[in-house]
Amino acid sequence: MADVYALALSLVLISAAVMIHFHALRGLSRAQDQWAVSGRLKILLVIFGLIAAHILEAAVFAAGYALGEHGLSLGTFVGTPVMSASQLFYFSIEAFTTQGVGDVYPIGPLRLIASLEPLAGLILIGWSGSFTFLAMGLDWRLSPRTKAPAAATPPPPPPSTPRS
Repeated sequence: MADVYALALSLVLISAAVMIHFHALRGLSRAQDQWAVSGRLKILLVIFGLIAAHILEAAVFAAGYALGEHGLSLGTFVGTPVMSASQLFYFSIEAFTTQGVGDVYPIGPLRLIASLEPLAGLILIGWSGSFTFLAMGLDWRLSPRTKAPAAATPPPPPPSTPRS
């Protein structure tokens, strides 16, 4: 039964992260049209907004790990005696970004959540990359290029002399 709870919790966490990401992208898209700043600054604001969204998504998973460990008794973590909130967040960011250092890891059904979080993180990070590419296409204008100086016309070939 614990495996079913772990799967259900995983699906809730993934759904929450996807909804956070969807609304973050939607908000950034709308804001991009309203910001009265240069295109380059708009892109920076988009990047910082996306980073904030990813941090919030990882925090949701960290809260899920706390619920799974303490509220639902789905397992525990090995590598540290007690997982503090900051350590749960560290583990979650590590899993979300697929870094996976391995100094702390879950045992029991919590492993399912830790296995599905990187999948969600990978998809959401890819979605952010795609969004950034599209945003850059709208606002990242290179400075006007000046025309290249006209190539010097080569001198005409010397007149050929008839051979006898």
